[in-house]
This record gives sequence, C-alpha cells and structure tokens, in this order.
Amino acid sequence: MNLIHNAIKYTPDGGTISVELNAMNSGRAVIEVRDTGPGIPAAHRDRIFDRFYRIDAGRSREEGGIGLGLAIARWAIEANGGHIEVASDGERGSVFRVLLPAADSPSAHGKS
Repeated sequence: MNLIHNAIKYTPDGGTISVELNAMNSGRAVIEVRDTGPGIPAAHRDRIFDRFYRIDAGRSREEGGIGLGLAIARWAIEANGGHIEVASDGERGSVFRVLLPAADSPSAHGKS
C-alpha cells in the first residue's frame, strides 16, 4: 500500500499510475507499481529505502511523512522472503518491483 500511496502522492494531475501482478514460471509473484511522477535521480536510488531518508525534505514535510514508508515496506517484504527494487530514469516516472517467493518455498515463511 505504501508504494501505491507514494505513486498517488508524487504523480501530478493527469499522470498515470498502474499496478500489475504477475506470476513467474518459478512460482514467484511480481508486483509492479508504475507512475509518471518526477522520477528518482540516480544519486538517491540506493538510499530511498533507508529510514528517515527523503529526496526533498521540504516537499515531503509539506505533504506529510517522515521517510519511513519505504523502509517499512522493504522490511515487510524481506521478512517474508521477498525483494524490492526501483527503476527510474530520474526525470519521468518510477517503477517499484516487488518479488515474492512461491507460497510453498521456505523463504515464503521468512526462512532461508
């Protein structure tokens, strides 16, 4: 839900947000949240999942939030054996991709 909330918050009026859920041949699930917001500059992509990190602290403060949403999302996904990644050209839009293990795999239950 955090990924969808962020897409809504940062996509301007008239922009596009899409959410896709697909199954891979391996049984893993892939969730993609795409938006046409401002994008995430390369210098920030490695840090956006850190606690309290915000790209533009002033803008985020105006719109609410303290920089915990993506850190919590990453924790929840990884606690369930998954992985989260982001792709962006830094100017137009972002894609957040969540990879979740097959339901019958040990990592689906938080075990490695």
